[in-house]
Amino acid sequence: MVVSEVRSAAAERSPIRIGVFMTLAALGFAALIGVIAVADADSTGAAVGVGAGAAFTVFIAGGTIACALACLVHRRSEMLALGSLAVSALAIDLSVLAIWRDIHDDTYGKLTVIAAVWTLFGLLMLGLVLAVRPREQLARALYLGAMVAAIVAGLISTWLIASAGGEVTPLSPFFGGLTSIEDESLLRPLAVALVLLSTLWFGALAASRLERR
Repeated sequence: MVVSEVRSAAAERSPIRIGVFMTLAALGFAALIGVIAVADADSTGAAVGVGAGAAFTVFIAGGTIACALACLVHRRSEMLALGSLAVSALAIDLSVLAIWRDIHDDTYGKLTVIAAVWTLFGLLMLGLVLAVRPREQLARALYLGAMVAAIVAGLISTWLIASAGGEVTPLSPFFGGLTSIEDESLLRPLAVALVLLSTLWFGALAASRLERR
């Protein structure tokens, strides 16, 4: 009896249940705020723009959510999957809230952009986890290299955004809101990390396919 109760409690706290709860909570909040924002818009055109913006945000982050849930189902890189779900949920809810309230606070904007950046890098890392099962030395080296490159690129991007000058909003990366980069010496390492991430990602994929022959 006691053993069954322990197993039941452990199942309720399983990573997949936690991930699903986080996802539903974040999407439920985004849906509520999105509907309120559309209803609160001044005109029909503005309402369509608000609704499209909210939906676009959810669909962009949805790729990371889908990969994270797939990793949790297959019990692969569960901590990475849960972390990616958390930043994706944060990016969605902060963005939708900013669309509704037209928030221009600098700290709020930076936090939203940083969450969006890690949502993107989370997607790249989780996609590699799902696509590759590195068993041989070459595939494993390329796989680990791609993961390290993604983390380094994410950390550099986070620092550049956090230290940027000018008004930073959730749409800054698309409309040039990062007007002043404090440490431009990090832009070259960031570019190198991105190049290595892209090449190592697909290199690991190719090497893993060779192992299956």
